[in-house]
Amino acid sequence: MARTLVELKGIRKAYGDNVILEDFDMSINENEFVTLLGPSGCGKTTSLRIIGGFETMQEGQLLLDGEEIGMLPSHKRPINTVFQRYALFPHLNIYDNVAFGLRNNVYSNVYDLGVMEMMEEYGFDEEEVDNVIKYLAKFDRPRDVKKAAIEYFKDLSVTESIKEELKEITKEQAKAHNYKELLEEILVRHDVAVKLKGDSYKDTVKMMLEDTAELDVYQKMLNRISKRQFKEEVIKNEVTKALKLVNLEGYEKRQINQLSGGQMQRIAIARAIVNKPRILLLDEPLSALDLKLRKKMRLELKDLQQKLGITFIFVTHDQEEAMVMSDTIIVMNGGKIQQIGRPEDIYNTPTNRFVASFIGEANIIPGVYSDKRRLTMLNKTFKVSSLDLEVGDKVYIIVEKEDFDVAPLESAKLIGHVRSVKFQVNSYIMDVEVNGTVIHVSSEDKFSVGDEIGFTISPNNIYVESITEKKEKILANYDGANILEGSFIGENVFNFLGADFDTYITTFEPGEHVNAVIRPEDFDLVLDDPDSAILQGVVTKSVFTGIHFEMHVLCEGMDLLVEDYQNVEVGQRIGLKIDSYEIHMMKSED
Repeated sequence: MARTLVELKGIRKAYGDNVILEDFDMSINENEFVTLLGPSGCGKTTSLRIIGGFETMQEGQLLLDGEEIGMLPSHKRPINTVFQRYALFPHLNIYDNVAFGLRNNVYSNVYDLGVMEMMEEYGFDEEEVDNVIKYLAKFDRPRDVKKAAIEYFKDLSVTESIKEELKEITKEQAKAHNYKELLEEILVRHDVAVKLKGDSYKDTVKMMLEDTAELDVYQKMLNRISKRQFKEEVIKNEVTKALKLVNLEGYEKRQINQLSGGQMQRIAIARAIVNKPRILLLDEPLSALDLKLRKKMRLELKDLQQKLGITFIFVTHDQEEAMVMSDTIIVMNGGKIQQIGRPEDIYNTPTNRFVASFIGEANIIPGVYSDKRRLTMLNKTFKVSSLDLEVGDKVYIIVEKEDFDVAPLESAKLIGHVRSVKFQVNSYIMDVEVNGTVIHVSSEDKFSVGDEIGFTISPNNIYVESITEKKEKILANYDGANILEGSFIGENVFNFLGADFDTYITTFEPGEHVNAVIRPEDFDLVLDDPDSAILQGVVTKSVFTGIHFEMHVLCEGMDLLVEDYQNVEVGQRIGLKIDSYEIHMMKSED
């Protein structure tokens, strides 16, 4: 049975009066490839950011292995993120890009990884390794972790214990003719079987400690971690393994501008997995790739997840991506989970009208529940399974395009005329007009435009949903931390922060008060000539998260949250640009 790894319980997340998630529950199993699938604004990215520690929640619990981590800062969570933008450093080569977090992050786990690798190398069992790693997790900064590891191994090293006893031996005892008897007693007390060698006390002690250290695994680890080059040795080992996993071994010295889009994506993934997270979050990481490369990367991501044996939580609005890669799909809309299941179950048995329409280009046809276990649609009556409806209820009837069975005209329940045909993989996709309504049909049989065609439908393939159900309020594009008040000027122009912006929105009235929603990663920095940008501000705070820099920028009296791979010093004046399609607007509630 699959073990639950992550749980979100009763989560509430709102930006002002705009509620994104309300009483939201979700469970994710260990070592699965899970996809959060839904349209823009459904809450999928907000859910991902809450798990990663980039967003706080107003209510609810976030559990990892049954323990609350909602207040745990992102750098202390065994979680890493791959964003839509690659966030690579153009001035660094591939090796240094992948190594950057381990080498420079003030909360790097480089020594934790080094200790774990050493203990596994020396044959310690999983429980012993876990105990040491849990102990080291109490310390935040690398130098503190190193110091704690050294003290930990010192306490367990028999060599170090013998050294402490040797300090108690006086000069007179060391010069005495029976000094070897004294040393033998120490070895016996510590259950160490080494032969004493040497013609003097000093030489004998030196060789005794050397031979003891050869038998003492804790001393071996202590010696290794105490060396100055240990950190870089760990980094080299981990970077090499990460690059091998993404099939870029040997590319270490290449520059970022020498890479293709797919290679840059692999480097971003390598940097995210180099510190061995238990969970990898992927926020539409393939959206910037062309179709051919995107399809190739889908298979590579799934293969990588299986090799790593960790949990991948993937966010996308692309149904095909979700179907190809996922063990489990969580379909979301309006801040609510619509359905959870395996890809084949989501596709073949959608639970409601939204899932059917969003996943499979299903036919959604208005109809009436005309009699017990009878539906009327397209002027025909069909048998269906038992339904909790009243006779006369108006309904939506959902039929997947694959669920129409082509039948001879004389025995067909529906008859129509083919209006268009296109070949797709192993079937023909047709638009067929039936009683004035165009339906989508998939068939292995070839028909031509104008042909008359007949169908039947199995009752098991007809899904029904009440037409009077209350629709959830769908908030569009509210995944982000920056909610800015402004007004709609008209002619696709919106004003906020004292500047006018082009927008794709046309549904507001001129002068109407509206709010703009801009995600932190959607700002573009202008450093060389800030005044050439539409907005200017001063950086008041900058923190490296392990993947990117999270900055607070004071702009026209507003504190903006901005994310970018470039580091900007606190106090520096910068420019900000925003593409029109990244500005999402909603009605102001006041």
